Amino acid sequence: MEHNYYQLLEIGVRSTQAEIKSAYKKLALKYHPDVNQGSVEHEERFKLILEAYQTLSDPARKNVYDMKLFYNAVGKSASGFTSGPDSSYRNVPKTRREKEDEEYKRRKSQREAYREFKGTSNLRKIDIHTVAIALLVFGTFIMISIWFGNMMNHHTAKNHLEKGNFVLALEFDDEFGEAYYARYLAFKENNANPKVLLQDLNLAIRFANEPKTNWMLDRAMLLLALDSVDACQKALLELRNSEPKNDTVCVRLGEFYGLKMKQPKKALFYFDSALAIRSSYPALLGRAESLYKLKRFSQALPAFSECISLNSSDRNLFFYRGSVYLALGDIQSACPDLNQALNMGSMESKPLVDGFCNQPTE
Repeated sequence: MEHNYYQLLEIGVRSTQAEIKSAYKKLALKYHPDVNQGSVEHEERFKLILEAYQTLSDPARKNVYDMKLFYNAVGKSASGFTSGPDSSYRNVPKTRREKEDEEYKRRKSQREAYREFKGTSNLRKIDIHTVAIALLVFGTFIMISIWFGNMMNHHTAKNHLEKGNFVLALEFDDEFGEAYYARYLAFKENNANPKVLLQDLNLAIRFANEPKTNWMLDRAMLLLALDSVDACQKALLELRNSEPKNDTVCVRLGEFYGLKMKQPKKALFYFDSALAIRSSYPALLGRAESLYKLKRFSQALPAFSECISLNSSDRNLFFYRGSVYLALGDIQSACPDLNQALNMGSMESKPLVDGFCNQPTE
């Protein structure tokens, strides 16, 4: 190679494309023939600078040129023509990696002498895959141990609960839903605070694999007892959507709308829905009372009669049926029911008995 393109452009072999372009512009302005009034020397110099720029600005051509330049320098050094590589490859700042390699090689003899002094080490390099497998095996062992321990604790807790000891059951397994429900029932029998009962019931529902419907109904009734009307309504409607064929849920909704919300029309809808699923006394009674409140007396009369046939010990049923007879104008049928209710202790019947049944006969 007659000319070194890097020397022509006055740049280093590690110059970027931006630096190459900047160097070319600077030298082109300096050696352009138009600037130097047709100087042949400047014109030849300009052609070389242009040739250097065209080669180094093309990454592919630059790569080929760099390889030729490097191997030419190495070949001359090996043949004894020069004491070292081409000047373009000398006095170039070394990278951090190159400095570390030189330092590593420099200390090689010191490391070998130290190993001879200390003797051969028995330690082997630890393979990263071996470490990963060991950690995986260890982690799996820990997880299996935890799972087995939890399973044994749950089994012991279940045995204690079967014996009626929910306290010990919760000591062995503090996520045992059935044990929390057993504690809820025990506290309920002792008339515990509704807030305390709700806490245990919430824990029972949270930790149970499949919370039972009666648990959810108990929770709704507790919310109602705590005057959380909206929460109670939401809980009951969610149950209704999830279990549309459950008549007990319909009855609870009917009682909620009839007794708490004072909406007998809605209450009647849910009592009728319950009866469409299965006939039950609570649904019959709720339907009869809803019809009475809606003043649909002709429909309420057979409903109360059916309830009395199922439960003749409820004085309120006789009072309601007697009141229905009065509303329909049948005093002769009303008085036996009203007197029966009064004899059973219904003081609400007394004004009606005195007003309609104790009149002297003409």
